Amino acid sequence: MTYLVDANVLSEATKPAPSAKVLDWLSTNEATLVVDSIILGELSIGILALPRGRKQRQLEQWFEALVQTIECLPWDATISRRWAKLVVDLKRKGATMPLLDGMIAATALQHDLTMVTRNTRDFKKAGLRALNPFE
Repeated sequence: MTYLVDANVLSEATKPAPSAKVLDWLSTNEATLVVDSIILGELSIGILALPRGRKQRQLEQWFEALVQTIECLPWDATISRRWAKLVVDLKRKGATMPLLDGMIAATALQHDLTMVTRNTRDFKKAGLRALNPFE
């Protein structure tokens, strides 16, 4: 099984007191993890928003290492059409999803991936298999 890993799971490793459960899950499943360009963008925003200094430099180094070691799926025309269908399907059911989560969900749906996130509720609305390694 391949997992699309959300920013909130990947960034756990950078916390001063990370969840041992999440670190263990990441280590155990390292060979089957992918991200999409939206998730990398979210991580980059978090790093760029920090004040310049030691912490930002450390996170920039962590991010560069991550980008070199994890497969990044592109957000392309096919996935954009899958996202549009998801938005319309949810709207017809009277449901919505945050914009970026919907875009990430479209990538997972298009590639038949399990979403790994702390926010399983929204991704399950999209019809995805979702796993929360924090639980």
